[in-house]
Amino acid sequence: MVDAITGYVVGKMGDYLIKEASMLMTVRDDLEELKTELTCIHCYLRDVEAREREDEVSKEWTKMVLDIAYDVEDVLDTYFLKFKERSQRKGLMRLANKIGEKKDAYNIGDDIRSLKRKLLDITRKRQAYGIGRRFKEVTSWRVRQLRRARPVDHEELVVGFEDDVKLLLAKLLDDEGERYIISIFGMGGLGKTALARKLYNLGDVKRRFEYRAWTYVSQDYNTRDMLLRIIRSLGVASGEELERIKMFTEEEELEAYLHDLLDGRRYLVVVDDIWKQDAWESLKRALPCNHGGSRVIITTRIKAVAEGVDGRVYVHKLRFLTFEESWKLFEQKAFMNFQWVVDEDLHRIGKVMVQKCDGLPLAIVLLAGLLSKKRPNEWHEVCASVWRFLKDNSIHISTVFDLSFNELHYELKLCFLYLSVFPEDYEIDVEKLIHLLVAEGFIQEDGEMMMEDVARHYIEELIDISLVEAVRRERGKVVFCRIHDLLRDVAIKKAKEINFVSLVCNEHHSSSTTCRREVVHHLMDNNYLCDRRVNKRMRSFLFFGEQKGMLGSYVKTTNLKLKLLRVLNLRGLLFDCEGYIPFMSLPDVICELIHLRYLGVADTGLRQLPSLISNLQFLQTLDASGNRFEGMTDLRKLTSLRHLMGRFIGELLIGDAVNLQTLRSISSYSWSKLQCKTLKNLRDLEIYDSGYVELTRVRLNLSSFSKLTNLRALTLRVPTFRISSEAVVFLPSLESLTFFGTKLEEDPMPALRKLPRLEDLVLEECDCSEVKMSISAQGFARLRKLALFRVRLDALWIEEEAMPSLMHLNLLNRLGPRTKLMIPDRFLALVRGY
Repeated sequence: MVDAITGYVVGKMGDYLIKEASMLMTVRDDLEELKTELTCIHCYLRDVEAREREDEVSKEWTKMVLDIAYDVEDVLDTYFLKFKERSQRKGLMRLANKIGEKKDAYNIGDDIRSLKRKLLDITRKRQAYGIGRRFKEVTSWRVRQLRRARPVDHEELVVGFEDDVKLLLAKLLDDEGERYIISIFGMGGLGKTALARKLYNLGDVKRRFEYRAWTYVSQDYNTRDMLLRIIRSLGVASGEELERIKMFTEEEELEAYLHDLLDGRRYLVVVDDIWKQDAWESLKRALPCNHGGSRVIITTRIKAVAEGVDGRVYVHKLRFLTFEESWKLFEQKAFMNFQWVVDEDLHRIGKVMVQKCDGLPLAIVLLAGLLSKKRPNEWHEVCASVWRFLKDNSIHISTVFDLSFNELHYELKLCFLYLSVFPEDYEIDVEKLIHLLVAEGFIQEDGEMMMEDVARHYIEELIDISLVEAVRRERGKVVFCRIHDLLRDVAIKKAKEINFVSLVCNEHHSSSTTCRREVVHHLMDNNYLCDRRVNKRMRSFLFFGEQKGMLGSYVKTTNLKLKLLRVLNLRGLLFDCEGYIPFMSLPDVICELIHLRYLGVADTGLRQLPSLISNLQFLQTLDASGNRFEGMTDLRKLTSLRHLMGRFIGELLIGDAVNLQTLRSISSYSWSKLQCKTLKNLRDLEIYDSGYVELTRVRLNLSSFSKLTNLRALTLRVPTFRISSEAVVFLPSLESLTFFGTKLEEDPMPALRKLPRLEDLVLEECDCSEVKMSISAQGFARLRKLALFRVRLDALWIEEEAMPSLMHLNLLNRLGPRTKLMIPDRFLALVRGY
């Protein structure tokens, strides 16, 4: 596992040698030699760590390598920091630069030579003590890249539970009585969540229940988060409405809102992974006990919780798979994309290993994921490895995980270990995960592929080998993912071993003084960011959740002086800033962290960004979602920005934006002032006009985006918009188009159907009251989703052969009471809300 860190540091050294050649000119030769030595050790570690067993001497040796690798990173980052700080000096301070440069060059040269001597000494120790020799009898597994994953948007794979599905489906669909609860319980890894999701996504279930929602609970649950997830999952609250209810300060307000939303409706709510009876008690008040045949599905490992819910309940205990079912599951996973002939020998070896999984689905899919990437002659090696680690004559999940993990290339190892920063049962926003991985420096561009595309590919590979689960896909791409809590426990253990991540879950956890990343799931103290920031090596600080018992109070950041910090996520916290109205502006001390690549300050109540933010010249992602910036915001010096999120109602100034891929959201006035020719890499754009800036609105049409040839998602929250058929040629890559609160004076469909790649089209709260909307058989060849939410419309006509790829047709609130509808019968099964 240490090879993941050495590989990362070697790559970072290479980047510095290429991108900062002038800065490192005086020490280039020594740094090249150090890089070569560390590369050799990295390759050796890849070989050793693939051999499963490691004695105490080897462990101590790899720990010394880890310490030196981290020291190399510290030396380079510190020197780079000083170099950049000098370049920003003005006036008389610049006169001292020459002296400082010589002093720093001498120091880094001395440090690099010292590290080189230590590495050579470590190599001699390995030879002197024979580290690694005892493994010669074990066949070495060669280092190789995983094959390209082929993401498939397929139905939930549930094998062996066909009878369970039939039984539970009948429970869901029968009986028109009051709310009914189905409890699915069994040990971890049996497939409770998979079974629940299979039921949740069945066509009969979608047609039966007007409202469906899903929420995770976990051991350390938060009632407010659970309620918000259910409301969001229902998909009926607009973006504006969601922003409003997020400001509710009391759980009772959320309970009442959800209760009113569901009251009188037939609903299905899945509450996944409950550990405590109290969690259900916290939720049930928000779920109406109506007589419309509503259902709640609960999954839990604990029988007492399954049986302890009040009201009408059916308890379903999940069993282990039979051998025949286990083999069927293995075959579907291992041989789905297998590139070699599956002969009798592979069947024999596979069945021997599957037999030892004892019918536990999670162990089976992990094993199948591992073997699906192996050549036939390597299956014997895996079988031999499995046999050495049998426990009670069975294959344990940890054994199969270690085999899979050791095979990963170091970038994939880093990506998987990074998942340990997220709370248990957390639905991980893949877009945010990608931004974090890029900011951490774990991702390198691959030819013409941008770093974000490479990171997404890595996530798909982890999904492909069953280490990560895809929760939801849109337009063929995974949008949310999660990690099984059993695998998360293993990831946390491994991350701690190499000082990769330190988790602070409550007031009893102390802050690490050596770990590279610190993650806080609940903040107990307003002074936490001041009093406990003593780790000068820290590269990332991430906060998830809310301040426990501290809503409405302010966090002090006056001593947050972690100069080497690359990632800072403080979502949901309120800042106590000296010299400003509390929480209205970003603290100056954050603007001094010039190494930052990711700054997450979403939902922090900010109203302005200080001029000092221009210090963050290497910032790649600024996530200020949920904050309204009504004055002018000047980001012209942030030329490294790749992703910018926030409600920039006032004027937004952006400089050279060639790297910018995400811009959400900007006013039409600010957009009209931008040089669109510099936005050649922009992929995701949202334009938002508020009543606050009514006098500065600019009327837009599709030709306003004529230079955005790579734009994939466009959201327009503007009062009026004109669509001309000639302008459609300007958006050749557009996949998703959303109008919100827009008045459309003519039918947009004749023009929009010509967009060659359009897959999602959403109109929400739009005024088309004088429009007869007609969707013909021509065009919309790729359209998969059409949603009309609360749209005032005169008529909607859909021709029989229209939209051949459509999978989701949402007509919530039945459009308008006088809307004339003509919908082909083949679409009726897809319609939601009509």
